[in-house]
Amino acid sequence: MKSKVQEVARLAYECVVQVKDKDFASKYLSYARKLPSMITHNGLLVTVAFAKAKKEQAWRTLLEHIESFLRKEGIKKDQKDLIEFLSDCEVQEYRLITKRVLYFSNWLKRIAEGEIRDEGKGN
Repeated sequence: MKSKVQEVARLAYECVVQVKDKDFASKYLSYARKLPSMITHNGLLVTVAFAKAKKEQAWRTLLEHIESFLRKEGIKKDQKDLIEFLSDCEVQEYRLITKRVLYFSNWLKRIAEGEIRDEGKGN
């Protein structure tokens, strides 16, 4: 039996390992570092909209990882777009989702910093 912390850390690790040898890994690392503060300062929905607008593989992958986390947590069960899903949530549900995604994004950041070599290419 695993704790919730172990499960979240394991998922974050699996997500980071998927990208660590990709050509966009350095950008992924850079964006994973920014993600928790962007969510804190701008809100989850604004951050997701910003990431989606960037149309970069590293951002797309981060959004896929967030969506994968929400599915694994049993929070997102439908096939709606992430923006549509977040927009349809009630305020309390949205706050809870933001808190959970912030927790997961901190794990992504920590593990990416340990697993991906920083080549200074990210913005």
